[in-house]
Amino acid sequence: MRNINAKVSGYRKMVLFVMFDISTETKKDLEKYRKFRKKLLDFGFIMFQYSVYVRFCNSLVIAQKYEKKIEDIAPTNGSIRIMKITESQYSNMITIENYREKPEEKVAQQGQTFMVF
Repeated sequence: MRNINAKVSGYRKMVLFVMFDISTETKKDLEKYRKFRKKLLDFGFIMFQYSVYVRFCNSLVIAQKYEKKIEDIAPTNGSIRIMKITESQYSNMITIENYREKPEEKVAQQGQTFMVF
């Protein structure tokens, strides 16, 4: 029998990126953009960069659940891309940034939240 309390490997945890380009030219477009962005925040995503949001997931199954949710709320007037990588792959990211608050600090806080049970 598998130990339920066993530590989850960084190769099994997933980081889900949502990247989008949604028109904001009209008031209706802007409303759709705001609604989509608010839903991402409601789902627990945080802004990584402009139009790039990230969420840690404890498993592939959970990441796939969020992919489906995003498909269900996607506005028809834009381009949305979803990418999954493992937490271990994410930790190998190289960041060159010297001009503002680093989004990794917020992401690290979110990752720590998932590790506390």
